[in-house]
Amino acid sequence: MTSHQIESLFQRSKSIIHLLQLHSLFIKTAIHHDEYRLSQFISLSSSISLQFTRTIFDNSPIIPSIFAWNTMMRAYSQVESLKLFKQFQKIGLKPDRFTFPIVLKVSGHCLMIGTGGSLHSMAVKSGFGSDLHVNNTILRMYAGFGVIRFARQVFDEMLQRDIVSWSSMMAAYVHCNLPSDALLLFQCMKLANEKPNSVTLVSLLGACTRILNIRLGKCIHSHIVTSGIELHVELETALLGMYAKCGHIQQAFRIFNLMGDKNLQTWTIMISGLADHGHGEEAVSLFARMEESGFRPDSLSFSAILYACSHYWLCWIAGA
Repeated sequence: MTSHQIESLFQRSKSIIHLLQLHSLFIKTAIHHDEYRLSQFISLSSSISLQFTRTIFDNSPIIPSIFAWNTMMRAYSQVESLKLFKQFQKIGLKPDRFTFPIVLKVSGHCLMIGTGGSLHSMAVKSGFGSDLHVNNTILRMYAGFGVIRFARQVFDEMLQRDIVSWSSMMAAYVHCNLPSDALLLFQCMKLANEKPNSVTLVSLLGACTRILNIRLGKCIHSHIVTSGIELHVELETALLGMYAKCGHIQQAFRIFNLMGDKNLQTWTIMISGLADHGHGEEAVSLFARMEESGFRPDSLSFSAILYACSHYWLCWIAGA
C-alpha cells in the first residue's frame, strides 16, 4: 500500500464506520506497527470517537509515540488527562515541549497549585526552563491561581518574550486587581518595541476601566482605529465597558449599536452601564431587547436589571 493511498484514506475518513474499516485494513497490512501511522490514526480518530481511539491506544502492539500521548491528553477531560500523564511517566517516557503546556493548563483550570508547582519544577529539570511556549503556559497558570508574585518571577526570568508573554502578564495584573501595574508593564512593553495585539488591548482596556482612566482608554481606542486592528466581540465589549464605566454612556451605546456580534457579556455590561448612570428605563428596555434576541440572562444580567428597576422605581417615586 503506497503512502499516497494511505493519505487518501485518512482524508476520506469522517465517521466511526470509516475508522473501523481503516483500522481493519491497518491490521491486515501491519501498518498499525508503524509508529508514525499509528500517531496519525490516533490524531484523526480522537476528533471522531474518543472512546474508540482510547481502545486503539490501550491495545496498541507498540508503545505509542509522545505525539500520540499528547494527542490523547489534549483530547481528554482535565482529570483523565492527568491520569494519562501519570501512565506516561510510569512507562518511562519523557515529556516534550508540547506535553508540559497540556498538563500545566489542566493544573491551572483545576486550581491544583501543588501539582502545578511540581510540573513547573519538572519542566525546568527536563530542560524546558527557557522554552517560550512552556514559560508562557506556566505564567498563565500562576496568574490563574492568583499568585501574581510567581507569575512575575517567571516573566522576569524569561530569556525570550513574545506578545503572548506581555499580554498574559498584563492580564494577570488586571485579574488580580492591580490595573496600575498592568499599565506600567505596558510602558515597558513599548520600550521593548513590542507591538500590542487585540488580546493586549483587551487587558489594557480592563485596566483603564478599573481605575476609570478615560484619557488612556480613548488613546487605546484611537490606536485601535488608526492601526487597523481587527475588531472582535471581546475587544468591542471591552471598549464599550470602559466608556460605560467611565460615564460616557452615549459613546458606549454607539459602539454597542454598531457591533455586528454581541454575547451575553456585551448586553450585561451595557445594561449595567445604563443602570449605574441613571438610565433605568433604557436599561429595562435593553434587557427586553436582549431576551428578544435569544439571550438567556444569567445571575449578572439579573443583578444588573434588578438594580436598574430599583433605580427607575425610586426616580419615578421622586418625580411623583
